[in-house]
Amino acid sequence: MQVLADRRPGLSTAQVVFFASMVALDFGWGMVFKTALQLTAIHEVARLEMLVSIMLMTLTRLMIDRFGTLIAFELAWGLLAAAFMPAAGGQPGVMKLVPALIQGVVFDTLFTLLRASLPQARAYVAVICGGLLGPTAAMGVRVALGVPWATATKALFGISLVTSVFINGFGVYLALTVWRRIKDLHVVAMLRQS
Repeated sequence: MQVLADRRPGLSTAQVVFFASMVALDFGWGMVFKTALQLTAIHEVARLEMLVSIMLMTLTRLMIDRFGTLIAFELAWGLLAAAFMPAAGGQPGVMKLVPALIQGVVFDTLFTLLRASLPQARAYVAVICGGLLGPTAAMGVRVALGVPWATATKALFGISLVTSVFINGFGVYLALTVWRRIKDLHVVAMLRQS
């Protein structure tokens, strides 16, 4: 398949700096906003901080449009979370990498496979599907670690999945709105080609 035969050399210095900046921005945003939201019960049913995270991830993939970008993004975020927020999210430490890896693989696979057939809608499909499978994997890790699969857990998880579809979709909408405004800028073209 031509779509998967991406044989460009590694990332340029500018792309690495951009990538690292986006991961750091996403992680910093999450630390501040997620911590504030955890004081309320809203975070259990609607992860509102994900609006900005989804927007940043989608913009990163559009700027560095190659397979592996979002896998690396998710794993970098997971390592930062394991080091600096080991108890957050319900998975202890490095166990955060399991759902992050699954979500990153789904994101990147769908972004790449749908490049030719759905160039405009691929971001929606990739992020919504990954946004459902990632939290499902995270819940699987929590249940494996002893969280009871009780009626309340099932109800909160179901509500969380439904709200994530809307939050992820709106995050992609925001990213595509920004992308339409910046994609023709000279600096963006230089970064994408470097």
